[in-house]
Amino acid sequence: MTSKESFGNLIPDPLSKKLQQDGVPFSELRQASLSPEILIEEIYRLWRSTNLRVERNWNGILDQPNNIPYSNSACLLPDDRLYLETSSLRHLWKLATWNVNSIRTRLPLLLQWLKENNPDVVCLQETKVEDTLFPVWELQQAGYESAFSGQKSYNGVAILSKHPIRNVRTGFRNGYDAENARLISATVSGIRLFNVYVPQGQTTESEKFQYKLKFFTELIQEFKAENNSDNALVIMGDFNIAPKAEDLSNPESMRNKVSFHPEEHALLAELVDCGLSDLFRKFDQRSGQFSWWDFRTRGFERDEGMRIDYILANSVLTSSCQACIIDTEAREQDRPSDHAPVIAEFKL
Repeated sequence: MTSKESFGNLIPDPLSKKLQQDGVPFSELRQASLSPEILIEEIYRLWRSTNLRVERNWNGILDQPNNIPYSNSACLLPDDRLYLETSSLRHLWKLATWNVNSIRTRLPLLLQWLKENNPDVVCLQETKVEDTLFPVWELQQAGYESAFSGQKSYNGVAILSKHPIRNVRTGFRNGYDAENARLISATVSGIRLFNVYVPQGQTTESEKFQYKLKFFTELIQEFKAENNSDNALVIMGDFNIAPKAEDLSNPESMRNKVSFHPEEHALLAELVDCGLSDLFRKFDQRSGQFSWWDFRTRGFERDEGMRIDYILANSVLTSSCQACIIDTEAREQDRPSDHAPVIAEFKL
């Protein structure tokens, strides 16, 4: 991501100051820049990362302007007023979850993404690598220490952090499902993090679906054992469950099938009832916002997907959350994962 300093070089100083204080119409910014194409690109980058606020009042029709959230299909209108969010920028703590679908295959993309987005903590799923081959050195060079639990070709979870990672636990405390690397928890910056890769389930008639239900039941008990409302607590990852109809491109075709089944929804509701909030839905209520698209059907190109990756936080963290987005731009890159990262920012 472009820094505030280099962004400021694209526009005259008076406008740069105004952008941080009173806001500037998009048309005025574009006309004042000597490099409007580059400026527009950087505006979208800042908007995507929630460092830029966009207010729209539809040519003065509204008494109070609407705050327009970034989305993959978002566009700017000439009268939109832009504000550079500099006052709180230094205090925001950024947390992300991303099913990378093989960390070794996706390592160049991951390293570039870390450089551009500069998250404090990233929870990864489907790393698909034994612990002895995990790219510790490359991530250290990027400024991140790692805690991980992996296995060859399947599963695998990891926590990357710019801050010390403490009290790491891999798997379930009661020893359940020890042969599969699907759960890791740790404490970073005083926040207890659970990173989970829930089984997909295959079909409702299969043993794998029963395994998914049993895994989620154990996950709820594992989470409840550490759930303390006085401490910041978050569980995130690839849940392989679309919560509601608006989280699917075709809910009718998915009804009563794996990833959109009543038994899965009942378990997810039980977890959420532990005092958790879906951070993405705190800020974006629109349908058609997905985090996974099937490679085989060119789902991303057809805008057919599911929202199955999310961040669930207790009230301590939810109250301090300033933004949460799905970073679909990462899905547009060369050799992407079939999942997009979900990013939340907190004022701690």
